[in-house]
Amino acid sequence: MTRWSTPKLHWFKLDFDGSAQSNCQAGGGVIRDHLGNTVAAYADNLRNNTVTQAEGMALLWGLKMANSIEIKYLEIEGDSQIIVDYVKGNTSAVWRVEPILRDIRCLMVKMEDFSIRHIFKEGNRAVDSMAADRRLQNGLRC
Repeated sequence: MTRWSTPKLHWFKLDFDGSAQSNCQAGGGVIRDHLGNTVAAYADNLRNNTVTQAEGMALLWGLKMANSIEIKYLEIEGDSQIIVDYVKGNTSAVWRVEPILRDIRCLMVKMEDFSIRHIFKEGNRAVDSMAADRRLQNGLRC
């Protein structure tokens, strides 16, 4: 069974997710501390983007938020294997996602240390439902 787990002592964890259905896409995320307490949460909808772009934007927003509250040690989890592979450099990004990845990489170098890994949807349920809910609404929610 896949479950969410707390990050290491003095680290934070960012869980991100994107959602797409028809012409509605959204992304969101949650940042938690080593005790599992929510530090920040966000979700927004996107128009005319692919699900991969929504996943990438969800990660980018989370990194911007982590940077704004000066998080230096971050575990990142998402259920998009393709975004995780893009960030790790395991595969080349499609042109629509490349600008998002450039911004992601610029924010990651500001971290003291970070890790990124794929997690199955079952371990990412809270963020999955937030992203799905935002598809039908406007405006960033923090």
